[in-house]
Parts: sequence; structure tokens; C-alpha cells
Amino acid sequence: MSTHWFFLLAAIAVEIVATAALKSVVSAPWLVAFLPLALIGLSFALLSIALRVIPLAVAYAVWEGLGIVGIAVIGHLLFGEHLTAGRLVALAAILAGILLLERGVGDAEAEEARHARVDGRLV
Repeated sequence: MSTHWFFLLAAIAVEIVATAALKSVVSAPWLVAFLPLALIGLSFALLSIALRVIPLAVAYAVWEGLGIVGIAVIGHLLFGEHLTAGRLVALAAILAGILLLERGVGDAEAEEARHARVDGRLV
């Protein structure tokens, strides 16, 4: 696994913490309320490092998708928000979409070779 994937995972973790902090700082002093904004900035900085190697569509889908799944779990565990069967199916669909998108990005030469074949013959 490339170090850029670790930067992406760190960006996701920071995004989840920042989003959870938004719910927690609603009645906090104004200075503390800026913490989520700083964390979101850090998340974007980490994402920008990951984007140097990871394709944009894949990185963004993983960042947002895992962020959504992560915050749904945090909302359930920390804030008592319900994870109904329908929501669990939706979260599973998000994860499936991320996997499909990530698997669809491959070696450019392999992609070209796959598209150059028609009925098993090279065109």
C-alpha cells in the first residue's frame, strides 16, 4: 500500500472527527467552534497529498464514502442515532460503489488492450 493511501485514510479519520465535533460544539464557546473548521482544513490538506498519486475520482469517492460510513457509525455509537436496516443497506451500497470505482481504475495499457479486443480478436 502506497503512503498516499495512508494520507487518504488519515484525511478520512480527521474528517470524521471534524464532523462529529460539529455536533458537539453547538453550544461551545465561539473559539472552540472553530476546531471543526481547522480539522476540515487539515483533512483537505491530507487529501491533496493523496491526490498526487491516487486518481481524483477514486480518492474523492473513498474520502467521502468512508467518511459517510464512519460518521454514521460514530453517530450511532456516540449520539444514539439509529442505524435501521434501510440505512445499513444504503451504507453497504456506498461501500460497494467505492469498491467498484476503485477496481475500475487500472493499468492504462491493460485498459487499452481490453478495449482493443472484439470477439477475442485484436482490432
